[in-house]
Amino acid sequence: MSISTDTRQKFWHRLERQLLAKVAAWPERAVHVCLVSVFSLWVVIDVLFLGVTGGLAQTTYDAMVRARLFAPALDDRLLIVDIDEAALARMSKEFGRWPWPRDTLASVLDFVESQQPAAVVWDIVFSDLDRLNPGGDAAFDAAVNRSQHSHFGVVRLPIDNDDKSQITQKNLKNLWVVPAKSEDLSTLALIPPALPAIVHKPLGFNNGYVDKDGVLRRYRNFEQLKDGGVIQSLAMGVSQSLDPATHAYWLEHFEQEKGKVDTENASSADVLINWRKKPNLYPRVNFADVFAKAEGEPTTAQLPSMAGKIVIIGATAPSLHDVHPTPLSSAQNGVDALATSIDNALHRRVMYELPKWLAATVAVLLCAVISLWSYHTSVSRLSQAMVALPGVLLGVSFVSLHSSQFFIDLHLSAALAILYLALLKAWFAARKRYWCGEVIQPLDNSLAIWACELPEAWTDDALNALMGCLQSHAPTARIMLLDISPADSNLLVWKPFASSLAIVGDNAELTFAKPAIERCLQGLDAKSIALYPVARASDATQLRQVLSQTALQAWAELRQAPTHIKMEST
Repeated sequence: MSISTDTRQKFWHRLERQLLAKVAAWPERAVHVCLVSVFSLWVVIDVLFLGVTGGLAQTTYDAMVRARLFAPALDDRLLIVDIDEAALARMSKEFGRWPWPRDTLASVLDFVESQQPAAVVWDIVFSDLDRLNPGGDAAFDAAVNRSQHSHFGVVRLPIDNDDKSQITQKNLKNLWVVPAKSEDLSTLALIPPALPAIVHKPLGFNNGYVDKDGVLRRYRNFEQLKDGGVIQSLAMGVSQSLDPATHAYWLEHFEQEKGKVDTENASSADVLINWRKKPNLYPRVNFADVFAKAEGEPTTAQLPSMAGKIVIIGATAPSLHDVHPTPLSSAQNGVDALATSIDNALHRRVMYELPKWLAATVAVLLCAVISLWSYHTSVSRLSQAMVALPGVLLGVSFVSLHSSQFFIDLHLSAALAILYLALLKAWFAARKRYWCGEVIQPLDNSLAIWACELPEAWTDDALNALMGCLQSHAPTARIMLLDISPADSNLLVWKPFASSLAIVGDNAELTFAKPAIERCLQGLDAKSIALYPVARASDATQLRQVLSQTALQAWAELRQAPTHIKMEST
């Protein structure tokens, strides 16, 4: 036998009402204890194990980075030799499309070295030999041999390929910053340099490890291998050459904070990049101008001195595809990200994050504090707190982002605060619907109405106190009022009656609970006519009419009584 759609809808509607009634009838203290327990359990499981809501709030963090009032100043030693679209066009007249013969790079390297820079950092991967121009390879290899300041990058491949590689510490010693602890060396999957001179220069992996949403927010300084050895990034290699004490600081920080790495995406072992105020701020000169200067030809712009500079040679031409989405831009140049990472490394700018256990502790404590606050404070303040409290927490996170040392990420606490307060508000609304719901006439006893009136309109706080009293002393009673909206709302339908209210219930139960209800009403400064009898009704429709007429009569008599004097009808 099939069940009609209407029958199913009625069943689910009835079930929903029953569940709502049970939840709404819970004591306020039980609701707070239950919410705190559930939220705390979720926070511990999620932050420490699942990671669904824990961790960095990506979009919130990005918005905060863009909105910062100030950011660290640029290190004026950093200078980018830029292979942009203009350089590609100018050089193509003689050397064709990129990649150009490497003797062009050799000329630029010799010219930069002649000015005694602090470092020459190549944001270019030399993974293949130039079969068409072996002379160019030889020239560049010789220039690299002569260079005293060059640093080169290699590309780290996914860790799953490590067992398929034959490269170990013996092949690229300068990539390792901490030697292996065992003789059984781990193989490492990477794209090695093709020119022999590069192998003997300072090396570092130069991967852009993005978060799972594809945005570059972190930089990986070091990576520990299975044999205990540690390889370093290109930025750390520059730091090691220019400031060994700072390099030691970073290595010590890595030893304390190291965790499991992911060679495809950023992980908790990586540090947040402390971005400058805007993207692509580092000064740059055109590669074609530097090459022209090296060849003794006229340039289109005046070149600055490169003495003492950290010269980064890389590409910003969109056609060479070295761009990443970052918190600052949807297409930020990779060479600019490298410059920022080197800048942060040299100045020890690290954005520490709250450990997961501490973030979980803060969120749990916040749930407990919100529960105590909402239990002992005004119900009407829940809406204000839903805006103010998350705003304060996110404000703390935003202020901490200006410290250049510690990012206090409280987005989880802010989100939990909103959800917690929203559930409390929803429960209170359900509770109000429950206690202001349908009155059921007892079979054996008569109903009575207790008419009440306040000097001002009934507020949520006053209703909450009265509902708590009825829950403890007259659980079958219900409240009649003409508008159950919050009394401070401008949307009240029956403003003349917003101060009027009636308690309807079994006569015997209300008589027994009379002393407790009177104390509650006295605390609310209400006047009342207690135990106004209600005539019996034949059905629910007639009962509603009888209750309405009786309540209106009681309110009319109550308004004729002296203010703050309680009257009882016999």
